[in-house]
Amino acid sequence: MPADALNYSFLAKELDSLISGGRIDKIIMSDKSTVMLTVRAGGINRNLVITAATSPRCYLTRSRLAATDVPLSFCLHLRRHIGGGTIERVYSVPFERILVFEITARGDLGEKTERNMIVEIMGKYSNIVITDGDMKITDALKHISLGEGRPVLPGLGYVFPDGGERFDPTDERADNLRDVPDSELVGVMIKRLKGLSATTATEIIACASNGMLAHGAKKLLERSVAPVVYYRDGKPCDFSFCDYATAYGERKRVDTLSEAMDEYYGAAAESDGKTLAENAVKRTLGAALDKQKKKLGTFLRESENASDFERERILGELITANIYKISPGDTSVTADNWYDGEQIEIKLTENTPQEDAQKHFKRYQKKKRTVANLATQIDDCKNAIDYLESVEASLSLAADISDVEEIAEELESAGYIVKQNAKKKVTVSEPRKFDINGFRILVGKSNIQNDKITKEARGEDIWMHTQGFHGSHLIIRAGGKDIPRAVLEKAAAIAAFYSKARLSENVPVDYTHVKNVHKKKGAAPGKVDYFGAKTIYVTPAPPEENVFDKHK
Repeated sequence: MPADALNYSFLAKELDSLISGGRIDKIIMSDKSTVMLTVRAGGINRNLVITAATSPRCYLTRSRLAATDVPLSFCLHLRRHIGGGTIERVYSVPFERILVFEITARGDLGEKTERNMIVEIMGKYSNIVITDGDMKITDALKHISLGEGRPVLPGLGYVFPDGGERFDPTDERADNLRDVPDSELVGVMIKRLKGLSATTATEIIACASNGMLAHGAKKLLERSVAPVVYYRDGKPCDFSFCDYATAYGERKRVDTLSEAMDEYYGAAAESDGKTLAENAVKRTLGAALDKQKKKLGTFLRESENASDFERERILGELITANIYKISPGDTSVTADNWYDGEQIEIKLTENTPQEDAQKHFKRYQKKKRTVANLATQIDDCKNAIDYLESVEASLSLAADISDVEEIAEELESAGYIVKQNAKKKVTVSEPRKFDINGFRILVGKSNIQNDKITKEARGEDIWMHTQGFHGSHLIIRAGGKDIPRAVLEKAAAIAAFYSKARLSENVPVDYTHVKNVHKKKGAAPGKVDYFGAKTIYVTPAPPEENVFDKHK
């Protein structure tokens, strides 16, 4: 991804032309790493987004971010020191991924003050630093203490990062790097030259004449700005300030570099957002499953330890029946066990035989109650594990972030995630919809949706679910017609695909009329009972591998 110093140098010129002279009207933070400034310039409001998160970046975006419920301290600092200020100039540090915004603001008494907002796009070291006109730091998004590297703390003078022994790509010393093998050249260039990505390094090599890398870098920098977004498999995979001949993918030309970045990062953010949301739900599910499995293990051990309660009753009865044999001071008594016809030796205590018998009867009652109570708790644990594993199966089939969010809402409703907003309602999206030979097919994406499509189906419709595997409920709408065997088989293959058995073969799929499917009161989402079912054995197949017309 070529969001390197060369591309940011062109972005700085673009930002300078678009927002210099503009007034900073609004400042928000959507999270602890992301800032958005709304700048009014030339009668147009433009949103400048800056993030030091996983994919650090800075550009103008058409999107608007939602602010945190309570303003963060750094956001309040920005509002106080640069809010309402005018952006006088935007420039980049040569061959560094650093943008500097020179701002004229107003002090507490209305006096003019000079501020600098320095945006460092440097991977995990990315930062946003605010300084006064003398480059003294007033605050920073990330504080770096003394001893942790280049210190960034309020009150200290700001120092630009030291490039170390690396030098500019246009420096003639770059030509000496050409002596390394071609397979290692890109890596060496990134290590020895300032501000290059692998994509830009590859383009410089292609531009170089007779191996003169410095000349190749100069030629690249002399190109006219004509931003390009590269697409692969229908998704943005890269961007650059001009068309890189060595870049792979379909080209889409856009008007500005910010527009290219917005298109690329917008798609990446959606994918990243799904991954982050999915990981959060996975952590919740994993913790909940571990907890239930540990509880189940404990309950099973306790139940096993108390399962001999009948023996306690027998011992009490035998002591009572043989009390005439027991003399004071006896430590045991041998009795005929009339339950199995064998003799048994029963240990006695220093108590009286009557007290020993009562001791066993009390143990009998206690262990019996324990087993009965644990039976309920064991069933609850098994049901919870079964439910959580069904949610896990739904999560593995989630296609986008909305599917993941719906599953998270389901877990909120079930009490496994603390609700962030008590007034928030669970939103159920549309199920997957297909047609097979004129029959509409509905497939649930979550347990809540499984319940919904089953509840709304007619009694004559067909309900399908994999036998013995967690997965989606599938409904075939009959529409008053008999459903052919071929349709049932294709639908069963889809049901198997949207289940935990999707990588298996010869998967059993049960099907029956919806009127034979019932949900018990209080049952977990997606949990139903059914009868009168038949079974089809199929190999799972995605809808694309079945012959049908898909409704968009």
